[in-house]
Amino acid sequence: MQSREPLVHGLPLHYLAWAAALLPFITTHLAYLIAAGMGHVEWCVPYWDSCTSISATGRQLPEKIWFKAGMIPAAMVTVLFWWCAAGWRRRAAPTDHRVALMAMPLLGSIAACALILYTAALGEEGDTFRLIRRTGIVLSFALTFISQTLLARLIGELARRRADEWLQRKYRGLLGLLLLLLATGVLSLVLEGISGAVYDRVEDAFEWIMALLLNLYFAMLAPIWKQERAVLIINTGP
Repeated sequence: MQSREPLVHGLPLHYLAWAAALLPFITTHLAYLIAAGMGHVEWCVPYWDSCTSISATGRQLPEKIWFKAGMIPAAMVTVLFWWCAAGWRRRAAPTDHRVALMAMPLLGSIAACALILYTAALGEEGDTFRLIRRTGIVLSFALTFISQTLLARLIGELARRRADEWLQRKYRGLLGLLLLLLATGVLSLVLEGISGAVYDRVEDAFEWIMALLLNLYFAMLAPIWKQERAVLIINTGP
């Protein structure tokens, strides 16, 4: 990984951040359009109508094929994203949060593997596949959020070390997004605890909103890496 080097050739990491943001977003929304067009789910705006879950857009053919073909590569992209993020931060400046730096790519990779298991089990029958789906999606959401929080903390530390006001603003934006995501998750748990009937009517909307916020985080990383001129380089030989 190379950071802040203007003449180094490699894969710009901001492209990777955009891929991590857009691949799952495009996959789920196109899967919904296919499913709705086939009559498998209702036509609606799921973010507030809460008419269908994300999972329902990938249970039946032909949308199931598209969902799996899009989400599995998207998960693999996020694995690369987390290890590149760790490499970039390690090269950008020393850190006092070494545990966070080591844990971030590991937890992010586990989250991606959980998403792959969830996607592979989607649309399959049986209690085992149901357990895999439930475990996979919970781990994927939770561990992705933790990894994003750790990366935000590392970016905040970098901004303070450099006294970089632009990076400080980006860090505050990431922190605000994470707080919104946390508040959304807590609100969903409170609603579930207070009134299961009410929660059942809005559960799907919460799922869509939280997935959108998780994807938005990766998009917000793209301008940071573009400003940093960070690239991925593969070396061979001695």
